[in-house]
Amino acid sequence: MKTTAALSRLFAGIQADLDLVDKTFQERATSGLDILNTASMHAISSPGKRLRTALTLLSGKLNTYRFQKLLLLSVAFEMTHLATLIHDDIIDEASTRRGHPTVNALWGDKISILLGDYYFAKTAGLIADIEDPRIDHLFSDTVATVCEGTILEIMTSGNADLSQETYFEKIKNKTACLFAACSKGGAIISGASPEEIERLHAYGQHLGIAFQIIDDILDYTQDQSTIGKPAGNDLRQGMVTLPLIYALEDESQNGYRQQVQSLLTQTTHKEEDITAIVGWVTRGNGVKKSLLDAHAHGNKAREALYHFPPSPDRDVLDELIDFVLSRNK
Repeated sequence: MKTTAALSRLFAGIQADLDLVDKTFQERATSGLDILNTASMHAISSPGKRLRTALTLLSGKLNTYRFQKLLLLSVAFEMTHLATLIHDDIIDEASTRRGHPTVNALWGDKISILLGDYYFAKTAGLIADIEDPRIDHLFSDTVATVCEGTILEIMTSGNADLSQETYFEKIKNKTACLFAACSKGGAIISGASPEEIERLHAYGQHLGIAFQIIDDILDYTQDQSTIGKPAGNDLRQGMVTLPLIYALEDESQNGYRQQVQSLLTQTTHKEEDITAIVGWVTRGNGVKKSLLDAHAHGNKAREALYHFPPSPDRDVLDELIDFVLSRNK
């Protein structure tokens, strides 16, 4: 509830436009097939924080606010984001997301794959209607980069020796690039200068990196009632994230490496084993060091943003950094 209230306050100035994005999404996602409509309505029935839409609109407000084109771009990126989540759930064999059954849990992998593909196809039409080749390239590059990040995640799954460099490459490609595309796309449509476009791209990228680090921290520090999935869920899926990387780098804790590696490669897990590793990571410096990295990227996002003159919209983008760093779900 606190998260919803905080975002409602932050986004009060664009609430009407956010609602129109939601309405247009549903209109554009409508299909002639009942099963596709039913699966689609389920997929969008549990909306997220709408950070990406807000980023697109607010970045567009720092110059000339061309809402009709920003509306199309916002819907396109929301569809892209939802498509990637649907495909992620298939890859992860996830049965729930945000506490609700996944599309693949209800309709199976085949319908889920095609629903994700359907959204990607719809986004192509939305992007074409914007009629700006820079946006065409931004969209295609973003989808390709997300795919690369997902493949890198799969290839490094189960590897207890994952380096910090590879971890940051993975989250930059899979998560942060979409944040960056939203802020950059908003800047392009608003008529921003090349320098301003690159600064908003940097803002979005660093915000996205901070967002994912916090997400990975929450996987160790929160429980299912808070984040909609059990603590240690990344471990269950064989994923090594920043808190665990830092924990494993602590030479005084070397005795856990073999236990972690064994856990990462197992297909079934004992809850006490997961709980033991989660407790070890949270008791050490892994979470603290990860939080420092998140704040460092938050500061880099703020540095890029402060090249723009003060305005109410810049203030919201500034507060959005604090929201990302302090969220607990």
